[in-house]
Amino acid sequence: MIRLVTIVNITMPDYINDILNHKLLITLAIFLSLLGVKFVVVRLIKHKSEILSDQQRRWIYHIKNMTLALILFAIIFIWWPELRQFALSIAAVAVAFVIASKELILCISGTILRTTTGDTSIGDWIEIGELRGEIIDQNILSTVLQEVSYDYDYTGKTITLPNSLFLAQPIRNLNFMRRFVFHSFDIVTDADINTFEAKALILENIAQYSAEFTDLGTRYHSFIVQRSGMNIPPPNSSIRISTSNLGKNIFNVTLFCPTQQAVSLEQQITEDFLAFFYDKKKALKQKLIEDKSHEQ
Repeated sequence: MIRLVTIVNITMPDYINDILNHKLLITLAIFLSLLGVKFVVVRLIKHKSEILSDQQRRWIYHIKNMTLALILFAIIFIWWPELRQFALSIAAVAVAFVIASKELILCISGTILRTTTGDTSIGDWIEIGELRGEIIDQNILSTVLQEVSYDYDYTGKTITLPNSLFLAQPIRNLNFMRRFVFHSFDIVTDADINTFEAKALILENIAQYSAEFTDLGTRYHSFIVQRSGMNIPPPNSSIRISTSNLGKNIFNVTLFCPTQQAVSLEQQITEDFLAFFYDKKKALKQKLIEDKSHEQ
């Protein structure tokens, strides 16, 4: 019995030392442990939510980045002697390494720029080039957008952007458009119409349809001006009349309205105007027929 205890006391420390000296096994254990903790925490944050809130997305974003940082720190700490020797040995191929990792370096630099400026965060609407959408996830290398169409509706598609785009292209923050937007559209008609009468009709229809949200829009406009410190145009509806190369009348209509109602308001105003235009054309045609009958 005494001999067995002695054997265990001798062999167990050696066994443990072998495991502790096995850096690859330790690295794998830490990697799996951190991923497991991240998985559990993310599941707790999501809970039973089918649609994640902006706050939940921010927490998930921080958890993912913290897990990645801990994994990188653990790898560097465990493999530092080997990494140091490796760094010394690749001095001759440093130029080739920089060229090969150019895109990776640009992505990390874009992340640093985005983080230090604080211009965008999860839940914001942004536009990069011809792409626009709501930020639903961010990490060191990429940003994920929920695509938003030019009709201000979600398309159901997601866009993954490399963070290097934050360095190469201007970023437009469209966050204030999530509730209200300056929506512009054109109505084109023939030239044989009283433009002043048509303009008055459009303004009357806009006033009728926007009566329910005018006060809310004014308060939201004041809030955006105070928050951004920019000189944003007043929330007034306007109509600009011009002509095309074909001699058509163009009514360019701009109104400040809730984002979700912009397209439906455009359709209502256009339909009312076309009905008015149709009645005018019909009345004009009837008058011409009557004039011809009188001449005969």
